[in-house]
Amino acid sequence: MGGVTPVTMPPDIPPQPAAASAPAEARQTALDLLASRPQATLTTLVAGSADDATAMAGWPYPSLVLVALDGGGRPLLLLSELALHTRNLRQDGRAALLFEDTAGRENPLTGPRLSVMGRAEALAGEAAEAARAVYLDRHPGAALYADFPDFRFWRMEIAQAHLVAGFGRIHWLSAADLTV
Repeated sequence: MGGVTPVTMPPDIPPQPAAASAPAEARQTALDLLASRPQATLTTLVAGSADDATAMAGWPYPSLVLVALDGGGRPLLLLSELALHTRNLRQDGRAALLFEDTAGRENPLTGPRLSVMGRAEALAGEAAEAARAVYLDRHPGAALYADFPDFRFWRMEIAQAHLVAGFGRIHWLSAADLTV
């Protein structure tokens, strides 16, 4: 006891294709969560090069982020290069976003939540300008820092998602299920 077990990363296994499209109700619930939630919990894998987090390399790291969706329903983020989650993404682009609607419920576990998994990439040029317009339309207050030199727009390419829409209403969704 007391020792630290080294963490080894599993191989990069691609998402499994969904056998069939998700039921229409599940798909609509997922799309509604994506469209209605302006924030999400971003989970990245701690980078081994992060000096202040070396002991936690490979571990999941959650952080709160603001989110907008591009015209294809892909999540857009505005991230500072100084943030740990950004350093993590620079080393390994695999990430997850948790969207949830649980506030104000007697039992938060009865509220819908959607875990979206995919790869995040920093945008440049015209893609970054397009993301900027969409993002600032959703989050006008971000205009105060969007042009700081350490901030970049990122987009997540969705691989799969997992929806828990209530008791017994659990579905895996493909990227195609979330395409608007």
